[in-house]
Amino acid sequence: MNRRDFLGGGVLLGSSLAVTDSPAAAGQEQSRARCLVIDAHVHAGKGHKYGKGDATTPPWETYNDPEVTLRRAEEAGIDRSVIFPIENRTFEKANEEIAGIVNKYPGKFIGFAKHDPENEAGRIKNLLAREIKELGLRGLKLHKNPTPEVLEAVADLKVPILWHPRRVSDFSAIAAAYPHISFIMAHLGSYGSMDLAEHFRAIDAARRHPNVYLETSSVLLVEWLERAARELPAEKLIFGSDGPDLDARVELHKIKLLKLPRDKEEKVLSGNILRLLPGR
Repeated sequence: MNRRDFLGGGVLLGSSLAVTDSPAAAGQEQSRARCLVIDAHVHAGKGHKYGKGDATTPPWETYNDPEVTLRRAEEAGIDRSVIFPIENRTFEKANEEIAGIVNKYPGKFIGFAKHDPENEAGRIKNLLAREIKELGLRGLKLHKNPTPEVLEAVADLKVPILWHPRRVSDFSAIAAAYPHISFIMAHLGSYGSMDLAEHFRAIDAARRHPNVYLETSSVLLVEWLERAARELPAEKLIFGSDGPDLDARVELHKIKLLKLPRDKEEKVLSGNILRLLPGR
């Protein structure tokens, strides 16, 4: 069973402000309480079945609408979202589309490239260099294990990799071999908490490797988020939603449920991803 089989609907969980003496005081209180929020895991744009599917074709193969992401982000209080392409065979055109979406909505999105290390072998170094240096993308998203070609390109460009590994052991081995690359492990190592041992291994990998960070989306069993927050420094966790197929409003609420001290919550919600991005 793959990660998409676990997709389900979300319920918006809200919060309320404390009663204050005046509207001005309420605004001041809200301003003091709020910190910058960046969603580090969002899909956007057209997929390889765009215009070819029917009502049953999954959206991660057809189209992920950035307007949906923007609407949910506004409701949730998310300031910016890191976006990258959905499923394609090759990604040159899809990455150009991501750059266009970033430019269309100034200040709302941060673009990452995506590539297939197998289908695009031999081309990734040149493609990624253009996408980072000319198109303004700021990282790389992977589903397949990175090849030496990919890793050397990323190391030269000094950008982070957000990677959904098949096995945490693969992730750990490659991160250990390339200590100068920042690796962000999607889904705390296991989409939908399908394999709890992988959550355990992910936390251990983040503890052992200075260049490994854990992204929080789609952790079905929230106790594992709680465990990661308890056992790891706040600098190791990065908020992401896997939107728009998962609901960013729900995923952000999971982070709020951790009840982290403000300084630690700020790191998880934006400080850590900003620190890893080039060109700050």
